[in-house]
Amino acid sequence: MTTSDSPDAPQPSRAVAEPKRRRPRWWVTLATFVAGILVGVLAVGLLSVGTPDFVTAADRDAAANPPPSGGGTVAVAAQARVNAACLRVINEGQDTYTVLTGLDEAVTDVDLQRLDDIVRRLQPIQPRLQRDLADCEVDVSTGPGSEPAGSASAPAPSPTPTR
Repeated sequence: MTTSDSPDAPQPSRAVAEPKRRRPRWWVTLATFVAGILVGVLAVGLLSVGTPDFVTAADRDAAANPPPSGGGTVAVAAQARVNAACLRVINEGQDTYTVLTGLDEAVTDVDLQRLDDIVRRLQPIQPRLQRDLADCEVDVSTGPGSEPAGSASAPAPSPTPTR
């Protein structure tokens, strides 16, 4: 004798109605898209309203009323001239930066092959950089009729100790 009250007895199967997932309608997607565009336009509009004006009142007056001198040119207070070696130093500094951009990942990953590659790419830059730093000359003058204030030369790098 089996009773339906016992827990071991088979229960009649019940049709459990599971809720079916419905796809959002096309208008919900369209409304979300349009709302996103409106929020973006509103954000850009609010950000552009708060943009500071870096032109001072004195600069506006100077632009509106140019000086009475005929040419309207501004006298140069000082100028600096550099030779080609200084420009090469800047380019070599950019090359060094380009090589070193992957250094952090190589150190973090302990990638010895990549570290070796970085060192190999830096080695040809070093002698050129030292030579160009030694040849770099900067001429500075402080006025239109004045003599050059002096020639500044970039300091030579100190020799690095070898092990």
